[in-house]
Amino acid sequence: MRTAATLFALVAVLTLATPDARAQDYITQTVPPLARYMHDLEKVYNLGIIQGYEDGTFRPDDHLRRAELWAAFNRLLDVCRMQGLELPTDYEPFLATYGRGVRDHWGMEAWERMTKTYLVDRRPLPLVMDLDAPVKRLEFARLAVGVMRGYGLLPRDLMPAEIAIGEDIMVRQTDGYFHMHQAMPRWEMAVALSRLLDHVAPMP
Repeated sequence: MRTAATLFALVAVLTLATPDARAQDYITQTVPPLARYMHDLEKVYNLGIIQGYEDGTFRPDDHLRRAELWAAFNRLLDVCRMQGLELPTDYEPFLATYGRGVRDHWGMEAWERMTKTYLVDRRPLPLVMDLDAPVKRLEFARLAVGVMRGYGLLPRDLMPAEIAIGEDIMVRQTDGYFHMHQAMPRWEMAVALSRLLDHVAPMP
C-alpha cells in the first residue's frame, strides 16, 4: 500500500514538473545550447512571447514569417499588460470584426489587433496579403518603434530604423552592419523582442 502511495505521489510530482521541463527541453534540444542568443530565446519563450513548430522544433535560422511576427507582438503586448501597461487603443481580441488579408488564416486575428492599436500601417493594402511572406528587419523595426511610441517612450521625429538601431533593439550582423532590407531569422526575432521588452516592461 505504501509503495502504491509513493508511486502515485511520484507520478503527481512528475506531472506537475513536466510543463517546465518540457519547455526547457523544447529549446535546448532543438537549438545549440551555447548559441549566443540562447538567453534571450529562453526568456521570451518562457514568457510565452514566441513559440515553435508543431513538430517540437524551433528552427532558429528559418526566416521569420509575417503572421509569426504579428502573433509574437500580440503576445508581447499581453506580457506588457500583465506588467500593468496598456495601450489606450488596445482591445479584447474576440471583438475583432475586420481585417485585410485571407480571412481564415491563423494570423488574421493578430493582424487585426495590430491595426486597431495603430501599430501597423492602415493604408490600403492588397486584398490578399501574403501572411506567410518573410519579414525584413525594417518591418520588425517599424513595429518595435510603434510599440515604444504607443507606450509613450519615444519621440515621433525620427525614422523607425534609426530609433531601433539607436535603442539597441536590432542585432548588428557579423560584418558590422544591420542589413535592414534583408529577411530576419527567427533567432534574431527572439533577441530583438527580448531587448524590446527590456525597454518597455523590464521583468523584475
